[in-house]
Parts: sequence; C-alpha cells; structure tokens
Amino acid sequence: MTRFFKGNYDKRLFAAKRNILSHTAIYTPLTDIIRHWIEDYSSGSSQPLHILDAGAGEGSLLQQIIQNTPAMGWGIDIAKEGIAIASSTYDQQIWFVGDLAYSPFAEGQLDVILNILSPSNYGEFGRVMKKDGWIIKVIPRDRYLMEMRELLFRDRSHQLDGRARVLYRFAQHHHLVDCIPLTYTLPVTEIMKNSLIHMTPLSWQGTESAIASAQESLSQITIDLEILVGKRR
Repeated sequence: MTRFFKGNYDKRLFAAKRNILSHTAIYTPLTDIIRHWIEDYSSGSSQPLHILDAGAGEGSLLQQIIQNTPAMGWGIDIAKEGIAIASSTYDQQIWFVGDLAYSPFAEGQLDVILNILSPSNYGEFGRVMKKDGWIIKVIPRDRYLMEMRELLFRDRSHQLDGRARVLYRFAQHHHLVDCIPLTYTLPVTEIMKNSLIHMTPLSWQGTESAIASAQESLSQITIDLEILVGKRR
C-alpha cells in the first residue's frame, strides 16, 4: 500500500510554494482547466460537491480551484507545516494532517479527488469516492521545470517518473476519461527566483553552488504537465 512520507517537506518549502502560488499566475492555466472539469461534473447536481485535495501542501491550489464555487473543499497532507499554513490562510476549507492510507473520510463520501503532483493511494481513493466520483490527477512531463533541473543537475541526470508506469497504475483503478497535455513557458522575475528554487524537492538534491547559480541564471521556467481525468471503476 502506498504511503505518504514527509521527507524534507518543511516550512521553507511550503512558504516558498505559497509565495509563488499566491503572487504569480504560474499555475493559473492548470487550475482553470481543473475548475472547468469540476463545473461540468457538478452541472447535474443540486448539492455542493465534496472535493478532496490529496497532498494539499499549503492549500493554495485547492483554494484557487474552488474559490467562488459552492463546493466544500477538504485538504489532507502528511506535512503539518503545510497544513498549518493552509488552515491559517484559507479558513473556508477543512484541513487535515494525516496519511491518506489512514484518512478520516467515510466510505463513498467524496465527489472529486484532486491529486496534483503528489503520490497516490488508489485503494484509499476508491474507498472514499462516490460510485460516480471522479479523480483528477496531475503528473509532470519531461519538460517540467527543465530550466531549473538543467541548472541544478549540470553534471548528472535527473529523471522524472515514467509516464507509462503512472498511466498503467491509474488505469488499473480508474476508467481514463481524458488526458490533457499542458505546456507553456513563463519569464522568471527577480522576486520569483528564490521561491521557485525552494518550492519543490529539486533543491534537496542540488549543491549550494548549483542552487546559487540557478538563482542567478534562471530567466524562464517551463510548465509541462498532463492532467488525467478518471472515473471510478
């Protein structure tokens, strides 16, 4: 059974992520697409949707996706530092510190599960989703943050998880409704550089000199993602 591990997810990482998500439009195309899918799903329902962000971090993506909608948002993450930021910032959602393998949700409680650049626990997803529930999973593609990876790992490769393996595991548990590629490149402003470097686990593996060089040299960043939309089997 897949477990969520805290690793080095500390306050610095979540503060950097919140700074980027709150003060830039770096993931706006992604949140717009997800919101449109949720609106389509909810069009036939007279009740507010219950939406879980599994691996919610500091909560900004869930907030951006469901703001100005009647949906009830739930966020869970193993890292208490992220949930502390989320709960103090976005008080209209409900936040939990916990491992999804031991989630507090009742069977068949949730309409939509979001799993954005985070590990999955498909057994638990299946338990807590409604029979007609949806999952929206976001995975990185080969060019995701490539400029940062090239600067941090000049002398060694840094591989992303294999897409084929991720799709295979997804399809074992969910009917794949759509795969949506999303690629764009944005300029990096001075105010973004430090937060960009530290908002992902990439900085854990970079040397101090590589991080300093990346902060100095980073001028643009590529977002290269795939959005998997699935229905419970």
